Amino acid sequence: MTTAPERVLGGATHNLAALPDPALSRIDATDHLYASRRWLAVEEQVADVPPLYVFAPGGGFAAAYHFDERSNPWPIARLDLFLEALERPAADVLPCYLLGGRRPGHSRFLVDAGPGRAGELTSLVGAAAQAAADLGAATVAALYCDDSDTELAAAFQAHGGIRVPSHATYRLDLPGESFEDWLASLPRKQRYKELADVRKLDEAGVTYDVRPLSEADVDWIVPLELGLYHKYGNDYRSSEAANLHRAYLSCLGEDAFLVEARRDGDRVGFASVVRHGSTAFVRQAGFDDEATAGAPVYFGAVFHAVIRWAAGAGVRSLDLSISSGQVKQRRGAAELARSAWVVPLTTAARRTLG
Repeated sequence: MTTAPERVLGGATHNLAALPDPALSRIDATDHLYASRRWLAVEEQVADVPPLYVFAPGGGFAAAYHFDERSNPWPIARLDLFLEALERPAADVLPCYLLGGRRPGHSRFLVDAGPGRAGELTSLVGAAAQAAADLGAATVAALYCDDSDTELAAAFQAHGGIRVPSHATYRLDLPGESFEDWLASLPRKQRYKELADVRKLDEAGVTYDVRPLSEADVDWIVPLELGLYHKYGNDYRSSEAANLHRAYLSCLGEDAFLVEARRDGDRVGFASVVRHGSTAFVRQAGFDDEATAGAPVYFGAVFHAVIRWAAGAGVRSLDLSISSGQVKQRRGAAELARSAWVVPLTTAARRTLG
């Protein structure tokens, strides 16, 4: 006879400082941006509902973020819209707590590697499920889990988790210390394309500057960012977009950068970049379609300018988030497969998720 796993192991709090010392030590030791103390400060600043900090007895940690029907209609993070995009039933899955982060491509669980990892992950998921249920949630979900992590999969399964497809994320490990080293690493046909794009940008009078983000930038980059979302059929609230950039300024300091694209001196686009150790996360972007017509400004901003900047900034790897996989892979990025896990906490959510 199989004994059901203990659901309540560990606990949860809305107060980061109230976490037990082993969990705080894990946070301070992490090398990943989205589980770091300063990124947790970003999320606290922009959250409508305070984040839920979940811990396991051994010190395991994951943050969880609240979404309901009033939350920003963001199909890469709000569970009902995420499921609808997969053409799956989505009724009765909100409120939801996203466990391990709400930024695309990454669900992070801070647990020690080794023989105790599987049990600690199971404890962490169980603590999250109990805490979320106590707060009236219908589900707990982690939308961007490493597809090859069998121990994490078993942890969700132990608490009734249901696996659904997710978006792959893309990472570019830079092959040298210069733009020319990156070019040399590409297949000949792609290398010629990049050189052709460089020429087109020069002929079109497009220039790039990578510099620290400033408060004065927020007003001009947010409309471009929203325009890019709308172009691909996604809605997003301007207030949340602006608040996130301002949280970068107050919480990330000198590691929040902006790639500013200009054409004949006029601003025509941007990409935001967050540096964390030797990795840079290429995050928001936006472009004036009319002003950039006929010039590959996107590729110059997201790839060329960032790669040129990286060596001097101590960056060895670029996190390129989700979507546009072929575009990123042709330029040397590796695809990292992801799965989503959803734990139903109510009868109605179980009925929806099957």
